Amino acid sequence: MKRYYFYILLSSILSGFCITIGASAYLACLAYNQKIMGTFFFSIGLFTIIHFNLWLYTGKVGFTLDNDKKFFIDLLICLLGNFIGVFILTNILRLTRVYDIVNPVISNIIETKYNDSPWSIFILSFMCGIMIYLAVKGHQVCEYPLGKVLFVFLSVSVFIMLGFEHCIANAVYFSYGSFGYFNFKTIGYFILMIIGNGLGSIFFDYLLKLIDKLKNPKIIQ
Repeated sequence: MKRYYFYILLSSILSGFCITIGASAYLACLAYNQKIMGTFFFSIGLFTIIHFNLWLYTGKVGFTLDNDKKFFIDLLICLLGNFIGVFILTNILRLTRVYDIVNPVISNIIETKYNDSPWSIFILSFMCGIMIYLAVKGHQVCEYPLGKVLFVFLSVSVFIMLGFEHCIANAVYFSYGSFGYFNFKTIGYFILMIIGNGLGSIFFDYLLKLIDKLKNPKIIQ
């Protein structure tokens, strides 16, 4: 059991690396006034995670209904590992020229999120959970290689363009930013993002299961 949890932790840390790379590429594109291109590059993080079957909180939480109560422990370890991975790589990149590129756009992103209302943060997090679920589940069920790619890249691009809140991606932005933003308000907002991302994914998964039951009366108990 300990070995299994260690596997989840290491896999989650690597996922944190992947999201950090994708988010950093997005920030670099923002610095060059190429936001649309940035949404495309951001997607490489989730695309890599899906293909190597790594543990990302927002990618796994949507399948909570398919697992038992022990899955919550897995998710907590996953979430911890994701944050650790983000913190490690962002602080390494802060020592390089990458930070000089992304630094000019960080403050505006953080201030926008920090000054938003709790309800807005929660709703945007909920919607982000839906989009990530679509990316992961769509990739699973689509029979065509091109469709698998489009599900991931389009879902991520949409949530980035609309400003939906992704708790792990936001950890990248705040890790790059000033430590002055780390206070009780920020912690509260991250809790809202974590809950919102989870509920959005689970809600959409539940709706799909409900539709499937209604479509197939024989499996309704």
